[in-house]
Amino acid sequence: MYFEDLSPYRYYADDNCWYEFADDCEFEKLLNIGWLDSNHSFQVGTIDDALFKKLRDLVCCIPKRINIHFARIRGQRPCKLCKAYAKIRCKIGGMRHLGCTELRIPSREQKVVFTSPDMILHYIEEHSYLPPVEFLDALRNFDTSQPFDAEELGKNIIERRVGP
Repeated sequence: MYFEDLSPYRYYADDNCWYEFADDCEFEKLLNIGWLDSNHSFQVGTIDDALFKKLRDLVCCIPKRINIHFARIRGQRPCKLCKAYAKIRCKIGGMRHLGCTELRIPSREQKVVFTSPDMILHYIEEHSYLPPVEFLDALRNFDTSQPFDAEELGKNIIERRVGP
């Protein structure tokens, strides 16, 4: 499934459904990051090793009081670019399969939550995908000393449908 970086989060390809935050939520927008496929070009480059490590640790649920995972599925989806079933090595718990969950990274300053597939790690490492600076800034400024739960945040999201 492809979505342009920084576009509003949409779940269905036909745009008949979208999500927004409830009125009482502190965030205002959900934006797509890293929903790549082989039919669309994307920015390439490198990101700082420390920033990549931070993202990998967050995907590996380190520290444990932080959960950036949302909408886990059973099974695993292959990379849309090379068809590999990707995995990463975590410091705790060994290997972790990618392609089975979405990630949510908040940016409190901009009142935005960036949503990406967990394959973003594979895209960065194996395909030199360079996420937009807005996402990298949110990741850089993500406070790992405070608890965060993407599933709790998900309770503040309202599904909207257009048409019958």
